[in-house]
Amino acid sequence: MKRQIGRWLLLLGALGFAALGQFYFARRPEYFWDAVIFYGIAAMLMLLLVRERAAVPAPAEPRPMRADLEVWVRRALVSASLILGVAVVVMLARPREQYWPVFWLWVTAMVVCVVAYVPRPKRSGQRLARTWLRIDGWEVVLVLLLLVGAFMARAWRIDAIPWTLSGDEGNFGRWAREVLNGRVVNMFVTGHLSMPNMYIFWQAAWLKLTGDTMVGLRLPWALVGTLSILGAYLLVRRLFSRGLALLVALLLAGYHYHLHYSRLGLNNIADPFFVVWALYFLVVGWQGNKRWAWALSGVFAGLAFFFYTGGRQVPVILAGVVMWAALTERDFLTRSRAGLLALLIGFVVAVGPMALFAVQHPDDFNARVNQIGVFQSGWLDREAAMLGQSKLHVLAEQFRKVFFAFNFYKDRTDFYKPTIPLMDFASAVLFLLGLVLSVARLVQRPLGDAKASEESDCKKPAWRYSVFVIWFFVVIIAGGVLTESAPSSQRILSSAVPAIFFVATALWELTLVLAGLLNLPALGHQVLMGILAIVLAAVSLRFYFGEYQRSWVYGSFNGEVATRIGYYLRDLGPDWQEYFFGAPRMYADFGSTAFIAKGVGLHDVVPPLTGPPSFVDSSREAVFVFLPERAKELAVVQRAYPNGVLEEVRRVGEPNGPLLFIAYRVESQ
Repeated sequence: MKRQIGRWLLLLGALGFAALGQFYFARRPEYFWDAVIFYGIAAMLMLLLVRERAAVPAPAEPRPMRADLEVWVRRALVSASLILGVAVVVMLARPREQYWPVFWLWVTAMVVCVVAYVPRPKRSGQRLARTWLRIDGWEVVLVLLLLVGAFMARAWRIDAIPWTLSGDEGNFGRWAREVLNGRVVNMFVTGHLSMPNMYIFWQAAWLKLTGDTMVGLRLPWALVGTLSILGAYLLVRRLFSRGLALLVALLLAGYHYHLHYSRLGLNNIADPFFVVWALYFLVVGWQGNKRWAWALSGVFAGLAFFFYTGGRQVPVILAGVVMWAALTERDFLTRSRAGLLALLIGFVVAVGPMALFAVQHPDDFNARVNQIGVFQSGWLDREAAMLGQSKLHVLAEQFRKVFFAFNFYKDRTDFYKPTIPLMDFASAVLFLLGLVLSVARLVQRPLGDAKASEESDCKKPAWRYSVFVIWFFVVIIAGGVLTESAPSSQRILSSAVPAIFFVATALWELTLVLAGLLNLPALGHQVLMGILAIVLAAVSLRFYFGEYQRSWVYGSFNGEVATRIGYYLRDLGPDWQEYFFGAPRMYADFGSTAFIAKGVGLHDVVPPLTGPPSFVDSSREAVFVFLPERAKELAVVQRAYPNGVLEEVRRVGEPNGPLLFIAYRVESQ
């Protein structure tokens, strides 16, 4: 009885102090450190509440190598993949007219590298799939339904939510058109904003497949976001349990932060995709001594270099997990040396073309990092001098802003900029509790000999927690602390997956304790946990499709204006010519306008107009577009063209909303 009362007190105390800390974050920001203290007390109570002792099962012994034909075939294929990889690099050393033959040779090298390690099948296809995925039939149906729901949440009205097309989205779409037009032919270099060209070839394929529209621009990233949820499910399923994996997938499917970037025509969502799949195959390789999985992990880590700049964190995360496993698992390096070699070979073959570009053009390869890095750009020196503080203090402040971006600090960029931190109140409470619990279990040494079960959370090697803890801290440090304008949501997007894992871990443990206190059966615990998870996902979805969309903050006000101008010009048609009075705030070729109003002529009127416009093409219909601050020049145009049609354009759905621009249409004579 006393033990039950004690556990109730610990449960209520942990939740109460955590809620109090989050309340201070949300309502009493001036008492930041008081909130941190309350969270610290909650964390200690949480650790006392879920303290367990368990045994670590011995890992499976690796299968002995057989010096037979299979070994020689493997060596020959590995050698062939390396030779092909070298051939790709040699062919790219000098400019070429056509790069598709090199591309397919590169793909072949990666495929050969993975196939080299695939053993001869000794089971039926169904049994082999189950052994690899470790997933049952009913579970497949449930996961597929969850993934369909996640994709629908990411694809539903994707051309209108968010309504604004940001300038970067528009520019990336225009860049993809350059591929379709044959003007961009090299996928192994960098281009717009120093981003790798490879991803726009992926983007261009979808523009060609689904149409050169906003749907074609955004839909492929909705698919990438959905596949990252599948990867997160499989990774947690491998490391922990079916129940926790389903919980993570459900919460991630509805998480507004991950959802938002899955609905944009930007490549940021590629970061969590490559991290989660590289880690998944790393775990598959280690647990089952499957060298093909090790090699595939290396391939994913190499491919990450061809998309968003944050993909360079993937090998760092893999290295961190491997190092932790080597420190905590006896004979890890000895047992895994063949797998680690396969991982290295896969990585080298995949990253080879981009590594060559980095060597030949280091300034171009590192341009984006040099622009936003706190050391490379000189920001840290300037900030320390301006504040009169040490560089270490400035970095500590950077860490605080990024670490508490899920609880307290808000995104500073127009890429997302929600009205709340990156998590809602309840999820933020669970996030910090789950993070503390994961770090504690990462360093503990399990004891005893309790039998492992799916409901217990401490029966496997402690290093499995390193997958998410190291992942989280590498991203917030490399993508947040060491870059300007912290916290910037687009640079730490990959941390969304481990953050949701921490939420799920805390929810799992707290409901397990509560079910025990209430004497609920295992089914009762699952139902309780499922209901709470659905509520959390629903709250997140409601925020994104409701309050956030009504805030009109995505893409900046200029992005909203440019999007509206783009639709206005598109409806007029390609026979029209726009004369834009927007400088110096905006220019006619703003990415959003140029992408949407494809085919319409765009012309900037930069100097203030004082006399009749002499630049008008009389053979085309003309539309003069004025931003409000340049509306005085409208009178000059009206005197020159008195029979035009005047229209004030305001925010969509808000007749009394802010004035976006003024249009004056003049048909050709």
